[in-house]
Amino acid sequence: MKQAAAILLAFIFLFPGTVAADEKIRGKYEVIGDINKLKGAKTIKMLEFFNYSCGHCYRFLETSKKLRAKFKDKLHHKKYPIYWGNQTAYPSMAFYIADGLGMEEEFTQELFDTSFKLSVDVFQPKVIRFLAKEFKIEKEMKEGMQSDEIKAKTDEALALAKKYKANETPTIIINDVLKVAPSISKGNVDEMTANLEIIFEDILKNQ
Repeated sequence: MKQAAAILLAFIFLFPGTVAADEKIRGKYEVIGDINKLKGAKTIKMLEFFNYSCGHCYRFLETSKKLRAKFKDKLHHKKYPIYWGNQTAYPSMAFYIADGLGMEEEFTQELFDTSFKLSVDVFQPKVIRFLAKEFKIEKEMKEGMQSDEIKAKTDEALALAKKYKANETPTIIINDVLKVAPSISKGNVDEMTANLEIIFEDILKNQ
């Protein structure tokens, strides 16, 4: 018996990676890739698929700031605006145009505020034109709306959403391995954000 225990201990110390590979990341998520790829990760790549009519996305706009503040340069947050049904591509295109001008955060906040505080349908082109005027980017917005490059970016976002089966928003993809969405926390975005914090901490725990 003692000999078996000694062999087991020797195996653990000689091959620590074998044990570590079986360790489970804390938190609630869906595994969509090879979870072993998270071992030794130095950064978090967080892809967010969101929609401008989504109340959960509006809330995550605020709660995600906590994640960025805590993890700083270890967290790379990339957003993808998506749309469905009778919605138009105008807000998504405006997102990329504003991003190219270095004002995506302000413009996105204004679009969400217009949608939820004023109950305005932001998928109307006249709304985008009005906000562009307010931001003094009318010329850039008009030209961007005719740009093949901008259209390609909106198409890419939709294609990626389909690839990751982002059927609800915000859908969060972590390092192409884990998937988190509001339903995993019963629709509570604050709990979802706290869950993401736990997941990120566990992934980076050896750093």
